[in-house]
Amino acid sequence: MRKNVKALSVMIVLILTMFCCTGCLRFRTSMRFKNNGKTDLAIIYAYHEMLLGDNGLKSIEDVVEAFDDEGWTVKDYEKGDYQGYLFTMSDVKISDLEDVLNSDAFEKIGFGDFDLTRSGLTYTINWELGTPEEFQNESLSSSDLSAYGGFIEIVIELPSPAKSENATDVDDEGKKLTWDLLEEDEVELSFTLINTGLIVTIAAVVGVLLVSAVVVVLVIILKKKKPAKAEKAAPAVPQGPVSSAEPANPIDFTSPIPPPVTSAPLVPAAYLPEQPGDDGSSGAPSAHS
Repeated sequence: MRKNVKALSVMIVLILTMFCCTGCLRFRTSMRFKNNGKTDLAIIYAYHEMLLGDNGLKSIEDVVEAFDDEGWTVKDYEKGDYQGYLFTMSDVKISDLEDVLNSDAFEKIGFGDFDLTRSGLTYTINWELGTPEEFQNESLSSSDLSAYGGFIEIVIELPSPAKSENATDVDDEGKKLTWDLLEEDEVELSFTLINTGLIVTIAAVVGVLLVSAVVVVLVIILKKKKPAKAEKAAPAVPQGPVSSAEPANPIDFTSPIPPPVTSAPLVPAAYLPEQPGDDGSSGAPSAHS
């Protein structure tokens, strides 16, 4: 009887241990969108050391190989009692996200179709999620995960608050969104991206064009003003020394106007003085002759 009780106790302990260890998981897919139209991706895929056993991480070797083949950077992940892998891919063009997130690697971890549409500056994401097969357990809850430092989630960071979303948790004034895969099975998100780099480049080009136009106008104006200033500032042509024989003033060269000639007044002959004759007598006739 005691042996049966002991065996039952061991079984109960094993069952409890297995149940507790179902919360010893870490799976997180992170996406950080940037205003330049690119996205940084990171995936944590790790188990608590209690779940590794003798096989270690061999159970997910095919997943690691798939991510490696598709160009992801693969690094070992070791934090606390958790061991696994960290997959990263930086500066993915937003137009390439559908190809990246609908790849064979994501199919291996149980994710569905990722759909991204754009209207102007607004992007809309619809992403079917499914808890990875290794993590599926109807009795598992978020509190079980957090109790052991585990998580199964999608985290998306935006440069500006989301326009609409169905996230489980919202932080940083609507710019950091978390979907708990044990509570949500689809990501619905709408957000706006403004390419500040492109705006700065356009502003710089416009600024250079405006400055160039102003410089050209100023050069044209200065070229027009220079001849006028040259004419005003031209020095007088120096004249030779003035001869003493010639008047310096051109007016002096004009001949003086002679005074009018007046004739002597006519005097009657009777009043003319007598001229003496040869004999001494008056040559003029006498008044009585």
